[in-house]
Amino acid sequence: MSGQILLSEYAEGSSYNKYIEIYNYSTESVNLYPDYVLASCTNGCVDGSNFYINEFPEGAVIAPGDVYVIAATQADQSILTQADFTFQYCCGNGDDAYALMLACCTGDVFDEANALDIIGNAATWEEGVGWDVAGIEEATKNHTLVRKSSVLTGNVGNWSMSAGTNVDNSEWFVLEQDDFSNLGFHNYDNSGATNVLGCTCVEADNYNSEANIDDGSCVVYGECSDPVALNYSGELCGLIQLSFEDENCEYEVEFFSGCYWCDLAINYFDFNYAITASNMTLAITDFSNLINGDVVGVFYINDDGYIACGGSAIFEDQQMAIAAWGDEPSTSFIDGFEGGDSFIFLIFRDGVVYETSTVLNNSAPFTLTYGDNNFGQVTGLSISNEFIENCELPLGVGEDCDEFFDMSEYESTTKEVIITYDLLGRNANGYNKSGIYFVKYNDGSVEKRCFSNH
Repeated sequence: MSGQILLSEYAEGSSYNKYIEIYNYSTESVNLYPDYVLASCTNGCVDGSNFYINEFPEGAVIAPGDVYVIAATQADQSILTQADFTFQYCCGNGDDAYALMLACCTGDVFDEANALDIIGNAATWEEGVGWDVAGIEEATKNHTLVRKSSVLTGNVGNWSMSAGTNVDNSEWFVLEQDDFSNLGFHNYDNSGATNVLGCTCVEADNYNSEANIDDGSCVVYGECSDPVALNYSGELCGLIQLSFEDENCEYEVEFFSGCYWCDLAINYFDFNYAITASNMTLAITDFSNLINGDVVGVFYINDDGYIACGGSAIFEDQQMAIAAWGDEPSTSFIDGFEGGDSFIFLIFRDGVVYETSTVLNNSAPFTLTYGDNNFGQVTGLSISNEFIENCELPLGVGEDCDEFFDMSEYESTTKEVIITYDLLGRNANGYNKSGIYFVKYNDGSVEKRCFSNH
């Protein structure tokens, strides 16, 4: 019974992305319950304390040639999909030893002599320090360990031998953090043949047909990893770690209107914004195409299809961040981003507004759209072309942005409303419907007012 299973994979990933995989290399099904336990030693098991016996759930069985995955309850869904059993504190922080033991023979304290297979060494424990594997320092922290297919049995508690000192004498391959491409299966070759590392994804441009262990090197060119793109291809290769190079993403074109030349235009905009009760931070880490004094603004599209500024900042020859302000529910009009809104970045330089091409980081914890208290990261920002204005001028305003009402008949010492008109220039005196209106006073001034049931 003690020679049927071994630890085939271990991951100490980011956040809660942690798991341990067990492989059954025998020709018979193995009952994990009630025959085996996964014992753990946390914080060095000082004075016999912090020794935990984690029992498998009733009915836990591994079929011949199959694996059994134990994962943290809050792990990424890609891990949970493969998991057979979860518990909250699986599977340590890289400085905790884990061992497969027979349920009958665990002892009262953590003892490597009782282990069928083990990761870590309680005798050499140091707080916050992982164990070296294959010559890589602290490899049990922030890495994924995959057992070589040539390893025939567990290490019976001899972690030093199992970890080795270099790639050749170690029983493990050390992969980068959050590389889960080998999860859910294990290559086992009882002939002791040599393992071949490489890209095992047939859809990748560097697929290696001879590789039997994926090393996280898979890459595709000209595809798109942005989930909001029309040609998103981020699901290529499944769980196998994949890099995207020379991405070619296609997006749905958003049509919007704006005018920054004439402040009397219905769709006038500038780089001023309203400070509201909520916002999210957008860090601009690529500023190679900016020059000192550029004003970078982030805009949203309002209900009328016009752009409005939700935040801006002046570039000062260093990395910058913009607060994108959210809509204030207490107002009667939209004055900021709403949840799920995308971002439009414009640059104001030397009196001219320019459109941009941007690339946003879509990896956690960053988001591609607005959400209160979220974080965004702009990893690519370049000027594409000059913003083409489409000024919508109300009746009474000429193409030179001058008003041509004859005000002599309305001369008065008191400021009074003489006419209210809508977007089409129709007289709207006495209207109480939602919409945008222009109010003309007897002193020649015009105010744009927006009334909305919000």
